[in-house]
This record gives sequence, structure tokens and C-alpha cells, in this order.
Amino acid sequence: MADPKQNGQKTGAEGLESAKNGAMENEPAHSGTGSGTGSGTGRKPQKDREDFHAEDVIDRPFDRHLARRLLSYVRPYRGRVFGSLAIIIAGTLLSLVGPVLLKESIDGPLRRTPILHDGGIPQAPGLAARGLDSLGTALGLPPRPDGGWTIEQSTEWLVLIVSIYGALLAIQFCLRYLETIVMSSTGQHVMRDLRQELFSHMQKQEVPWFHKNPVGRLVTRVTSDVESLNELFTSGFVTLVGDLLSIGGIVAILFYYNAELALIALSVTPVLFLVTVVFRKMARKHYREVRRRVSHLSAFTQESIVGLDVIQVTRSEDRQAERYRDINATLRDAHLRSIFWYALFFPAVELLSVISLALVVLRSGPQISSGAMELGDFFLFWIFLNRFFTPVRDLAEKYNLLQAAMASAERVFSILDEDTRLPVPKEPSTRKPLEEGIRFENVSFQYDDDTPVLSNVSFEVAKGETVALVGATGAGKSTVVNLLLRFYDPNQGRVTIDGVDLRDFEPGNHRSRFGLVLQDVAVMSRSLADNIDFDRDLGRERLLWAAEQVNAGRLLERQENGLDEVMKERGRTLSSGERQLVSFARALAGDPEILVLDEATASLDSETEALIQDALGKLTVGRTSVIIAHRLSTIRNADKILVFHRGLLRESGTHDGLVAENCIYARLYRLQFGVPGEN
Repeated sequence: MADPKQNGQKTGAEGLESAKNGAMENEPAHSGTGSGTGSGTGRKPQKDREDFHAEDVIDRPFDRHLARRLLSYVRPYRGRVFGSLAIIIAGTLLSLVGPVLLKESIDGPLRRTPILHDGGIPQAPGLAARGLDSLGTALGLPPRPDGGWTIEQSTEWLVLIVSIYGALLAIQFCLRYLETIVMSSTGQHVMRDLRQELFSHMQKQEVPWFHKNPVGRLVTRVTSDVESLNELFTSGFVTLVGDLLSIGGIVAILFYYNAELALIALSVTPVLFLVTVVFRKMARKHYREVRRRVSHLSAFTQESIVGLDVIQVTRSEDRQAERYRDINATLRDAHLRSIFWYALFFPAVELLSVISLALVVLRSGPQISSGAMELGDFFLFWIFLNRFFTPVRDLAEKYNLLQAAMASAERVFSILDEDTRLPVPKEPSTRKPLEEGIRFENVSFQYDDDTPVLSNVSFEVAKGETVALVGATGAGKSTVVNLLLRFYDPNQGRVTIDGVDLRDFEPGNHRSRFGLVLQDVAVMSRSLADNIDFDRDLGRERLLWAAEQVNAGRLLERQENGLDEVMKERGRTLSSGERQLVSFARALAGDPEILVLDEATASLDSETEALIQDALGKLTVGRTSVIIAHRLSTIRNADKILVFHRGLLRESGTHDGLVAENCIYARLYRLQFGVPGEN
């Protein structure tokens, strides 16, 4: 693409502090997005792929590579994970004992006359009954009678069974408590690590990368996408083991007590499997579409809030709300399509569970009447079949959660895998104090393959010299700053400091020699001292000195808490001139070798400009300075003025000399100050 400033955008030095505002300048001309129904406005939305904020739908099945990458974040906490697994396995096994105890109660002490089979021989007791016999003997209870039960015997055995059941419930309560604590703690630790890595990675990317990724989308990655992964770790992956174990245990117990009835009851499982597969496929597709729409909505909302002043000034509130309505409608439609499959799946599972229970009733009813089956067996099947379909429903939910996590993981890892940092030499040159100066040697640069922004530009900035760059918008001035700060590398030629190519320096080390003042000033929601210091630990005396040097003393006096006054978001309690003074103080406090001013006085009133001019005089003393300015009054005293026009360096000289040449600079000067002469 062409120089973004030619397209109404900002890059590089300006982009550092105005990238968050750039979304408004990238606003597409169409009114809506997506293929949804829209808001009934009568205008047909364009396709989402034409929208800067829309993303491609990620729709592919479970990815083992992604799963392994996710598990790598769990590895430091594998002790907690194994503990959670042990707790869930123990809790699941204990939960299977309760229905068996109920069956033994019904067929034992609750029935005072035994049910006999085949000539009056009592049926052999089940697994739980044999265990209860051993426990009863150890506790001194009378053996379970083969004949009728007395009231005393029934009471004693019921007390034993109820006591065991109560103890199991108490143990399950404790296990569930521990499971929740351990799993939630593990998930939060993993998410903390992932969020930290993701945020740190984004902070290290170069400015051009942020032009391709809307702020709202990046915020969605760090927040809601990471939260989807948190749900996987806290309620998905580990509990999936519990659900599978529960299903396996239920099937084993049913076959142990009555294999024929178990086969009849589970005859619906092929249909259940088919229904689950269809739901799983459709839910995955629609959930990922929902995630895409949420990201789109977040990005659009963020840009609308940041650009609210422009929206209100241009009286486009209704049109912006209409666009939001279209995007919101597509999100609603995506949710409704997803809900449709949920609305089909859960009643289908419920219907299959009813059919299974009906088959059990039809088969066991005659057997109970004829004495071929105990009543307790029927209740056992009834309870366990209800429990069987619950984890099946949960498994479908867990699989959907897994797919949601896969979609979020793909988006998160796509950020982590995209590294736009400029290459760093294996053995970077050591940064030394500036001795000679800066040189641009036959530098050409373009943002895409079509439009050159700089063409064969060469110039030199000597140490201690103040050089001003002037020219019309889009002439390439800010691109010079971008290359100087190494936000980009030139396509041809090279930029050097003291004869060393900037590509031979480590970028962070190289940029630390600069003090940067932009037209759009970043003011964080921190104290005024923190905004000047910016995590450099410069000391309070240094901050006060810098503020005084740039004539920000009156600003400090107006603050109730002085340097400790906490700034509001984006410094909205400060005027544009006051924010600029903060930026000048920030640059001076770091005592930079090279000062870069990118249209730093373009939007100031006359009084503040006078303060800034005085501050500039102090800032540039003994420093190498590169100043981009549209106000030519701010650069009249520059040692050298470079005039750019359509990517070419057309003129170079002092103010008086360039005016005398009566070329491009002279015309700009006369137009700006109304000086009569030939234009």
C-alpha cells in the first residue's frame, strides 16, 4: 500500500500513539457486514471479507498439534492436574455406590419376605450385598437371613446402609469442593501465563502489524478467547475423564446385574451416537461463527468509542448506530442458528432416554410379576439409565467446549506465531555515544509493490544539528522518521548512525537513544509522574526538573496532587497543549541523544506554542534534532531544512537561503504567512 499518511492514516512514529485512533480512518464505506439479515434498513450489506474488522471463519476438527501446545501450558501445573484426576475418579466411583445401596435396601431390609427362584432357593446376593455382609459381620450385626426379616434385623441393616450412604455423600461433598478449588486454581494459573505471554508478544510487535489488526480484535484475543481456554481447563478436559468413567461404570454395573436387560436398555445408543455426531458437527460450525461475530462486534465498538468526537461532530451517530445494528444482527443470527441445534439435540437425547426407560419397563414388568427379577434391580436400572444419559449430554457439551477452545486457541496462537519484529543480527553492534551523525544513503522505500514513498533520498544530520523536514501531506516526511526509528527497513539504500547501518543494531537498544514527541500524545491512566517517567525509574527530582524546563510548571500547580495527580483515560482532563507539554517533559527527562518531533506543534494555540517554542530551544541545545513541522514558524532557526515533494528530496538549506531560491519552500512560506510574491 502507499504511504498510509497519503490515505488518511498514520504510521510509525505517529502510529505509536495514534494507532488506537486509526480504526476510524479505516472505516469502510459500506453500512453493514456479513450475510445476516441486517437491521431492515433496505441497504444490502457488503461481504464481511471486505470489512477491515471481519475475520475468516476457522472451521476444522480437533487439532492434536493445538492440543499439545495447550497442554504445554499445563505442564508446570501437572501435579494439580493429576490431583484433580484422582479426585474426580474417586468421586465418580463413589457416586456409583449409592444406587447399588438403594437396590440392596429394597431387596433386603425393606422387603421382609425374600423373593425365591427355582424351587424356593434364594437368589445369590449381589456384589454390594456380599460386601455389606462382611461389613455387618465386622460390626457385630446378625447375618442377612435367607428367610424373613424381623423388624430388629431390618432396622439394624437399614441404619448400616443409611450410615454408609451418608458417609459417601459427605466424602463426595469434600471431594467436589477440592475438585473445584484445584481445577479453578489450575485454570487461572494457566490463563495468567497465557495472557502474559500474549500481551508481552503483542507489545513487541512492530507498528505495521497493528495497522492490520484492529484494537478490538486484539483485546478479544487477550480476554474472551483466553477465557474460552480457561473454561476448557476448569470444566472441560478433566471432567471429561469423569464423564467417561461414569458411563463406563454404569454400563459395567448394569451388565453385572442383568446383561439381557442392559442390552435392551442400551439398544438406543447407536441412534444416540448418530445424533451426537450430527450435533457436534453443526455446533462446532456455528460456535466458531459466533466467535467471529463477537470479535467483529468488539472491534467495531472499540473504534466507535475512540472516535466518538468525530462521529458527533459529523453528526453520523445514526449511521454508525445503523452499522452497529447490522453487525449486532449478524451476531444474533449466528447465536440463533447455534441455539437451533441445541434445541434439537437435548430433546432428542431426552426422548431416547425415555425410550430406553420404556423398554426397561416393558421387559422388567412381567419378570417382576413372575418373580424372575427383584424389584431392586428395576430401580437400579431406572436410576442408572437416568444417570447414563446425563454424562452423554455433558460429553456433547464438553466436545463443543473443546471445539470452542480449539477455535480460540487457533486465534491466540495465530497471534503468537506471527512475529513481525525486524530481524536482529546475531552479533549486534554496540551502541556508542553519537559522534558523527545520521546519514540516509540512496534510500528508497514503499509500503507495497505499487507506490514508492521515498525515492533515492540522501542527506546527513550532523551531531548537534537541528534539521527540519517540510513538505505537503504525503511527501514522505513521517516515513523518514519511521526509517530512522527503524519501524521499517528501507527497500534500497541504508540509514546509518556514525557509519553503522541501523540493521546492525538491536532495535530496542537503538531506539533508546531517541526522544520522541508526537502530535497525538499517549497519556495513560496513571499519575502525572508515571506519564513523564514511563517506567524508566528516572527519579522524582529529574521529573520535576524536566517539567520545569518545558514550562509545565503551571500545569503542575493546577493539579491538586501535583506530580501524583492521576490522569484520566487518554488524558481527557488535560488540554491538547498540556498533553503536549507532558510529552515534551517525557522526552527531556530521558536526556536523549537524538530528538525527534513529528508535527508536535501542529494543533497548539498561540500561547501554548510560545511555551513550546521556548521549550524547544532548551530541548535542542546540544542535541541532534529532527523536526517535522507544518508550521514553518517553528523551524526558522533550524540549521538545515529539507524539503520533500512526492517522495523526493527537492531542496536543502537554511530558511533564508530557501526563501531566496524562490522554489517549493518559498511558495509554502508565502502561502502560510500571506507574504506577497510569485506563487
